[in-house]
This record gives sequence, C-alpha cells and structure tokens, in this order.
Amino acid sequence: MLIKHHLGMNPQKSFWNREEELSKIKRALGAGRFGYVTGRRRVGKTAILRKACEDFGGVYHQAVEGTPEQQLLHLTEEIRDALPIFRDIVPKTWVELFRLLSREKLPRLIVFDEFPYWVQGDSNLPSILQKWVDHELEKLKTLVLVSGSSQSMLNAQFLQSEAPLYGRASLHLKLEPMDYAWFCRALKYDMEDPDSFSRFSLVGGVPHYWKLMPKGALIQQAEELYFRPSGILSEEPGYWIRDEGIMGTLPKALLDLIGRGVTKPSELGARLNTAQGNLSRPLALLLDLGFIRRELPFGETTRSTKKVLYSIEDPALSFYYGTFLPFRSRWIHLDPKEKEHILNQHAARQWENYCRNIIPGAARYWEGKTEIDLVAYQPEKKQYLVAECKWGKVSDFEEIRLLDYLKATFAQTQLGRKFKNAEFCIFSKKHLEKWPKLN
Repeated sequence: MLIKHHLGMNPQKSFWNREEELSKIKRALGAGRFGYVTGRRRVGKTAILRKACEDFGGVYHQAVEGTPEQQLLHLTEEIRDALPIFRDIVPKTWVELFRLLSREKLPRLIVFDEFPYWVQGDSNLPSILQKWVDHELEKLKTLVLVSGSSQSMLNAQFLQSEAPLYGRASLHLKLEPMDYAWFCRALKYDMEDPDSFSRFSLVGGVPHYWKLMPKGALIQQAEELYFRPSGILSEEPGYWIRDEGIMGTLPKALLDLIGRGVTKPSELGARLNTAQGNLSRPLALLLDLGFIRRELPFGETTRSTKKVLYSIEDPALSFYYGTFLPFRSRWIHLDPKEKEHILNQHAARQWENYCRNIIPGAARYWEGKTEIDLVAYQPEKKQYLVAECKWGKVSDFEEIRLLDYLKATFAQTQLGRKFKNAEFCIFSKKHLEKWPKLN
C-alpha cells in the first residue's frame, strides 16, 4: 500500500506524539538501510509506521498469518499499484520477491509490519533477507523497516548473535508507552484534576486503550473496561502473553503474584514452592519483554546488594492482576464506596510509580522493615530529595506531621546517616499542578 504525503492533511486522530521517532526515520531516508521497530502490544507501532509512510511517501504492508504462497499473494496485491513490476507477476518464493524488488525503483521507505508472521511461515526467510540486505539494499537507496506484535520473536531475529539478521539493522526504534500529560491531551482531561490521574491509572500510556476509554464516572469506566462480561480489557493481558509466545505456568504464576504485591524473590519462591534459583529464567523473560521491572534500593547496584523487588509498571497490567482478578467475582456485590476505595488504592500505587518516573534518577529505598517511597539526587541543588507519595487529600497539619516522621525515619537509615544534606517533601494530589505540562 503506497501512502502518499499530502500537504495540509490533518494528522490522524489516533496518533499522538512520537515526533522524536519520526525524526529518526526521516534522518535514515535516502540511503540503503535496514531497521526494526519494537514495543509492547498496542503501544502504537503500526500507527507510527503508517504515519511515516504517509509523511514521507512510503509503501506499507501488514503481513498475514498463513503459508508463504498466501503471504506473497497478499503482499503483491497490496503493493502492485506502488510497484508496477508486481502488476503482472506474483512471486512464488521470497527469493523471487527480493530479486524483483532489486529491479524496481523503490520509494524512500518500505514497511513490512507483522514480519514475524512471515518468519513463522518460512524459517528460511531471515537468511534470504540477510543476503538481500548485504548485497542489494545499499544500491536501492531505500529504508526498509520491519515490525511485529511479538517482541520476543523480533529480539530473537536481531539480538541473538547466531541469527542471520544479527548486526544488519542500523536503526532500532523501541516505542515506550506515553505519559500522563499526553493521555490528558489526547482525551481532553484536565491534567491538574486528580480524577484524571485515576482514569489514567486504568489504562496507562497505551494509545489504543485511550481510544477504548468510555465516557462516564470513574467507576463506570472501570466496569466497562474490565468488570462487565464484555469488558474490553479483561482479556487483553492474555493476548499480550500469547503474542509473546510465553509458555508454561511459571511465568504466568509469577505475573499473578507480583501483580498482587508479592515482590521479593524469596517470597515468590516460597509461594510457588520452588527454589529461588528456578525463577531466574522466567523472571528474566518477563523483564526483557516489559511485563515487570526490577528495582534496587536507591544508590545500590547489582554488585553492591542482593536486595531486589519486582513490580508491574504498566498501569493497565497492574490493574488487571492487582485489582481486577482479586475482585472480579465479588465486584457486583460491592457498594459504590467500596468500589471507590479499591480504585483509589490502585491509583495510589500508580501515583508512587509516576512520581519516581517523573523525577530523574529517583528510586525507592528500603532496609529492614523501613521503606521510603522516593529518593533522588538533585545535582542542581547538590542535595538529595527524600519524599513520601500520598494519594489523597493532605492537610497542611498532616503534611507537617508526615514530614517530621519522614525525616526521623530517614535519619535512622544507613542512607540517612551517610547523606545529611537532604530536602524532604510529601508528594500529594496537589503536585499535579506542579508537574511538567505539554505546551
């Protein structure tokens, strides 16, 4: 499919941000280069690739599952208008396809989306593509990008040293979820309204989920997205796990436990009745694919400490495991105040993550039974920031009391005895007015 650039065209209504990624694609045009785009399910890979083709005049094709013969037929039917050589010829093999591409004048950009479907249909395709990239692509002055829903399969093709495509990509775009400010801009929510952040905590930074966001009060939105029989997002984690080809019960059990607040490796091993060492591989898999994150206490490295906590960073995935699954069978019997309390608990957990993410270098700190929500070094002030994150209304009197307790708690820690010059803060809902906003 040839997507042409039209001056004055309105941007896609479902496309937000990604200017930096588009600039990287633009800079790579005009030379024979090869690259790939990764990111978790629904994060917007297809949207940015279609937008790039629209802006820069490129050819876009989304692969389908099936046999190579079917896939080649679908491909040639879709690109024949842009590449005339395919109007009369349907290649029977991948080798023939790339030979024909080498004879054609190509646009500056070609995108093959859902590339893993092709690899599933023919395991020899990466080797065929590698030879074409090595010997033909540079002469053609085009940028070829591939992408797909399965990060694990793409990583296997590009990051494993024994893979044919290893080292061939000169451009790798990894799309991350977008932040709260873009959520508010996209859905026209007031960023300073705490209720807007509670809504964000249901869906996180995944643009596709924003389009699914129903109107109404917070409880109604949670019910339509998750708790009703046809809840749009109630099956989404299963699709994400399936796309990544995660097999076996152990990774799924780990996700369930971490989502419910079991964060230490020793506790995870005890709950699963297995040695902690048996968890290394499934935890590494979940880390690599972005399902979980690993936290070390502020100021520590993997060499200096064995302390580690695991958590689910994605708000929607965290809601699924931490709120939806534990309450789905009895949600219908809860009164509105109980439901509001449960949703506030989830928003409070996301508020902690948000505060740490928005401040460079911030991390939680813990030793023994003491835990501090946020510690960060402020180079411009040459001092440390120590904060507690409270999702709720905090009066001036309560803030003073919390600050006194925070100072006393920090002073008793090893970190507090080491770093005397510290600023203390309580991050509450009122700080939504102070965080950076989009112009």
